[in-house]
Amino acid sequence: MDLTCDDLVAAIAEHLAGRISRGQLAAWAFDRFYELEQGELIVPLDEEAIIRDALDELMFADDEPFVLSERELRQLMDRLAQV
Repeated sequence: MDLTCDDLVAAIAEHLAGRISRGQLAAWAFDRFYELEQGELIVPLDEEAIIRDALDELMFADDEPFVLSERELRQLMDRLAQV
């Protein structure tokens, strides 16, 4: 399975549009992070670092101390879109 920055942007957009909950976004990110660690995901080499960082931020986004605001999520989307 392939994963790109565009996929992360799309997942965040789904959350911001109210189609998936914060918990669902965090669970999705956790699953992708685990798959990446297990070598089950293919990511573009030039996107790997930011994808790992973004997944790390998102997979804890449902835990109160780590909740990302809408502004922070949009900033993350912007960073991902620049790659």
